[in-house]
Amino acid sequence: MPQLAAIVIHCRDPYLMAPFWSRVTGLPVAPDDRVKLTERTLGPTESVLLSDPAGTGPDIWIAPAGDLPPVGRIHLDLAAEDDELAAVVAAGATVRRTLPRWTVLSDPEGNEFCLFRRH
Repeated sequence: MPQLAAIVIHCRDPYLMAPFWSRVTGLPVAPDDRVKLTERTLGPTESVLLSDPAGTGPDIWIAPAGDLPPVGRIHLDLAAEDDELAAVVAAGATVRRTLPRWTVLSDPEGNEFCLFRRH
């Protein structure tokens, strides 16, 4: 059976989006990509890898794309503790609406995602 290996997030600005999704997911930017982000030397079609060094979950690729719909390119559901919402907002997310069991937010480019309360 196929296994989920990676999630790809298409974006306009990987220099903005890679650090944001790294902070929100806790997945570090791969060392080679970290240097390219710092030096702003990514190629025009070059993706940034967010990966758990222990290899415990799927990777996330932050991939530039020229032709994107305004929003809705991704939708992630993330499990979080109650106190983690403030850190996600501080990283650059915007709260869109709050529901009883989850909060709908958007990333810096407007893509919505949800934070669910862990049980």
